[in-house]
Amino acid sequence: MSIVEKRKERLRRLGDGLVVMVLLATVAICVSIYLRARSELNAAITKSKAAAEQVEELKIRVERRERDVQRLKSDSHAIETFARQRFGLVRDGDLVIKLPQESEAAGVQVANLTPQQAHGYTKTSN
Repeated sequence: MSIVEKRKERLRRLGDGLVVMVLLATVAICVSIYLRARSELNAAITKSKAAAEQVEELKIRVERRERDVQRLKSDSHAIETFARQRFGLVRDGDLVIKLPQESEAAGVQVANLTPQQAHGYTKTSN
């Protein structure tokens, strides 16, 4: 082989090497882009599932509220229960025992000794 042929062979190999390097770099970039897009997709799917679960929980809460509103519109016992629990209202003749706030804050549990005289009592009023 002559010097010219050797140089042509080296240039050809150098050209082939550059082509292979460009192809490898291209493949590496494509794999990197694919993996990043895949991880972003997985993150979006996870967020979507969490949002869907939250929507379902909120739908259940809305249904409960709608049922409560319907009961409060039509059921006098429900109105009484709500008034007792929410506002601490009591009936005439109910015995009310006020406890100091400190005993509740200290974690002391106090037994309720008020006898239950009617079915309309709630945990708050009894």
